[in-house]
Amino acid sequence: MGILDKVSSSYDALPLAEKEARNVALACALEPLSNKPGCVTRWRDENRNTLEMFVAGGINVFPAFYHLAEYLERTNWPEGIYQFFKEAILLSKYSRQGGQINQGILEFLCPIVATHILHDAESDKLEVKDLLKKSTETIIQTRKEDVSFLIEGKVFGEEITRQARGKGYTVHSPDAESVFEYYLMEYKREQESGEHVTGVLHNKQFVEGFQDILVTYEALRDSRRNFSGKVEDAYREVMNKRENLGMGVGLAADFTAVAIYIALSYLNEQDFIG
Repeated sequence: MGILDKVSSSYDALPLAEKEARNVALACALEPLSNKPGCVTRWRDENRNTLEMFVAGGINVFPAFYHLAEYLERTNWPEGIYQFFKEAILLSKYSRQGGQINQGILEFLCPIVATHILHDAESDKLEVKDLLKKSTETIIQTRKEDVSFLIEGKVFGEEITRQARGKGYTVHSPDAESVFEYYLMEYKREQESGEHVTGVLHNKQFVEGFQDILVTYEALRDSRRNFSGKVEDAYREVMNKRENLGMGVGLAADFTAVAIYIALSYLNEQDFIG
């Protein structure tokens, strides 16, 4: 057995919870390194945020996703998963300055990671497009308690941001019976207000099978550049999509981080990062 085979065997021997948490933390830590216009990169800070804040925030959430995986291995059902979103929001802030910089990433990852664990833990049954469609089915199966956990996590994120920056924002609390219904109500509210393209696109992902995350992942997968180049290509692809005109750069970066998690889970390439 060659050394690379031994490396693969060492990874394969890890418990599922360690694999999932590792892939989440690694994706979050890698995403801000590349040259994405308007975002924090290895070359520049942005809007009082630093690269160190993003890397620390990404590594900090490892335990929450470890706990999520352990929970789903016991229950085999998505009800209750949003307690770990709340945990991730709080842990993300530990030992670093700044506001809640990765809330969007955590919102997307919670149902997608849960679906991966429940339906394709070995990454050998589903196409990525089907994983993402099933992630919408996952949030349909959540309950009112999950909505409460989600809103509480969002409130914590607002408080973290307000303390760091001196001003906050409104967290809406619709009376929803499931997380899917919550995002559907928020999607309609944002559409009717006509104020925030980014808010519309954020909520649309949960309702319509995370289609922009699929676009981002496919661009990352198909790019022939080095890793940083792949990330840049994926970011530009979703930013330049005609239907996404006016989307905030932070949301595109969130899509990119989730695409990296999916790539780490599905591409199974020893030298993917380089």
